[in-house]
Amino acid sequence: MRCAVCLLFLVSVVVTSKSFYPEVTITGESGLRLGLVDDDIWEYVDIDADAQTGDLVEYKTSVLYNSEWIDSEWTKVSLVPRGLMVPRKGRRSYTVFRDDFNSFDKSHYTIDVTAWGGGNGEFQVYTPEHNNLYASNGYLYMKPTLTVDHPSFDNGKLYNGRMDLNSMYHTCTNGANSGCSKSAYGHEILPPVMSGKITSHACLTYGRVNVRARIPKGDWLWPAIWLLSCHKHYGSWPRSGEIDIMESRGNLRAEEHGSNHGVSYVASTLHWGPDAAHNAYYLTHKGKHAPSGDWHGWHTYSLEWTDHHIITYVDNQEIMHITTPSQGFWNWAHFHGNNIWGSHHNAPFDHSFHLILNVAVGGGFFSDSAHYNTPKPWHRSSPHPKKDFWEKRGDWLPTWHGDDVAMLIDYVEMIQY
Repeated sequence: MRCAVCLLFLVSVVVTSKSFYPEVTITGESGLRLGLVDDDIWEYVDIDADAQTGDLVEYKTSVLYNSEWIDSEWTKVSLVPRGLMVPRKGRRSYTVFRDDFNSFDKSHYTIDVTAWGGGNGEFQVYTPEHNNLYASNGYLYMKPTLTVDHPSFDNGKLYNGRMDLNSMYHTCTNGANSGCSKSAYGHEILPPVMSGKITSHACLTYGRVNVRARIPKGDWLWPAIWLLSCHKHYGSWPRSGEIDIMESRGNLRAEEHGSNHGVSYVASTLHWGPDAAHNAYYLTHKGKHAPSGDWHGWHTYSLEWTDHHIITYVDNQEIMHITTPSQGFWNWAHFHGNNIWGSHHNAPFDHSFHLILNVAVGGGFFSDSAHYNTPKPWHRSSPHPKKDFWEKRGDWLPTWHGDDVAMLIDYVEMIQY
């Protein structure tokens, strides 16, 4: 990515709204375009800008509203060609939410506090601890840490103790699978890793989501950038849909069927169906290998979502392109029984979703049949996978290097069409 270009645009016109959310894109070969939508469309074009895909542009606007100049804040965007922008449903689009993480304003998010393990039997407990979720140098850090490094726990308590999240944090967000109060039992231990997960309060229906992030590297780390229904519009998962913009495995090697699905590979998936046993995600899944090395560096992960298609990108390179089936998702998957989505052809992807960021550890996302750079410590059928994982830490812990295990977020933005 080249150095940021700082621009100040002054629009000396009378406008009908004092709030604008400009569209900054590449036009022509390397020209720079800024468009403002009011009752008319105002444009500024610099044909000599030498703009390139991925350039970071910082801009502010100043508009004349009711005889008063209104200045915006400075905003950073990563450039894409204008042709990659999805045409608006109407003439307006607006930013529902943006966070540059100059600080961590927790009021914008729900912070997960639970040890339930997710739907894949993961090994982490999500906490609001500063060590797991914090802002520094303009980035949000989502960093896994060892539970034994917390002052309330040690190795003995992992095997014989109790983790009461309501007592520790005065809240718990999911009590499934003893997620609020978990005790070591039999041969299974407490979650051996603490990590972070946040969900935006902001929701959108159709639009673009951009997240500039550096995903983690380290064995059995599972970072994700994804969306879920804000109000479970059609019912519990996966009836209301799930949009996974990016998932990856932190292992250097996770080879299956001759392909490495470790940190050099990112994938996008839609989950949808009448129940968990009938999830047609296999029809809507695609991944992308890094052109060289891996995806551990800084990249922008994006979603373009309309009633006609769902497209995901990394650095504006397409990962997954799903065209809304003309017969509707229900008929496309040949589900039987009553169509829970009715006549809505793009259901369940036709209502409001919010953005989720997290780093999970272990669980069913890591196949028993793949070949890894260190031996997989647990098996899917094990009665004590967390214990198996923890007792083999001599294999995987040396692959966890400092902040490399954290997912860093530069900014998130949600633009409604």
